[in-house]
Amino acid sequence: MSAVKDFFISVRFPALITAIVLGWFLSGVTQDCWVSYWILKDGQTGTAIVTDLGGHGARMYSYSVSQKTFKGRSDTNWNDPRYRDVQPGERCPVFFSASHPWLSLLHPPEIIPPGLPLVLLILLIESGAIATIINPRSRWSRWAFPFQPGGRSPA
Repeated sequence: MSAVKDFFISVRFPALITAIVLGWFLSGVTQDCWVSYWILKDGQTGTAIVTDLGGHGARMYSYSVSQKTFKGRSDTNWNDPRYRDVQPGERCPVFFSASHPWLSLLHPPEIIPPGLPLVLLILLIESGAIATIINPRSRWSRWAFPFQPGGRSPA
C-alpha cells in the first residue's frame, strides 16, 4: 500500500494528470490538422443542411457526396456574414475531401492552425510531463515541475 501512497505524493502524479489533460487537447488539435490537410489536398465544395446547434458556435449538418449522406460537426464560417449564424434547416457551403468525403468543415480550412505558438508551448510542457513520469529526477522534471508535492525535491 505504501507504493500507491508514494505515487500520489510524488511528482509523477501531477505529471500524469498534466500529460492526460494536455494529451487530450493535443489529440483534438491533431485531428483538426488532419481534417484540414485532406480538405486542402483534394477539397471539394458542396451544400450542407444544418440539422442542429452545437456548443461554442458549432453546427451539426448533413451533406451528400456520390449519393451517400454524411454527417458532420463544425464551427460556422465566421468570415462570411451570410453563414456566420446559420440555423437548423438552412443551407450553407460545406468543404470536404474528395478522397475522404466523411472529412468536412463548414468553413474553409486553414493552412496554419490558429494558435500555433500556444500549441508548441503545450507540446513542450507535455514533453516535460512525460519525461517526469519516466524519470522524476531528470532536468525536464525540474523545469516542468519546479515545486515538488510532499515537500520532496527531485534531486
